[in-house]
Amino acid sequence: METESGRIILNMQNTRFTIGMVFLALSFTLYFCIPLIFFLPYNINLLGSIAFGAYIFSWSLTGIAIIFLGKEGYNLVKSKILLFFKRKQ
Repeated sequence: METESGRIILNMQNTRFTIGMVFLALSFTLYFCIPLIFFLPYNINLLGSIAFGAYIFSWSLTGIAIIFLGKEGYNLVKSKILLFFKRKQ
């Protein structure tokens, strides 16, 4: 929902939004843990397969999270993340 000033207002108690944020957090956590897979004591071919599977699963979780967040939630999260990367003037 938007106000007259163009700001997006979300009900943070919304269950779908909460589930989407949990999936998004799990996705980022799994994605950044993929390099740790190569420290496991298994064959390099098996480790590559596990890492590839974790990569695909991570991006699948991101897609599911976007579906749960909805358009307004996705735009809110995207604006908060991009705000972190903007230059300070």
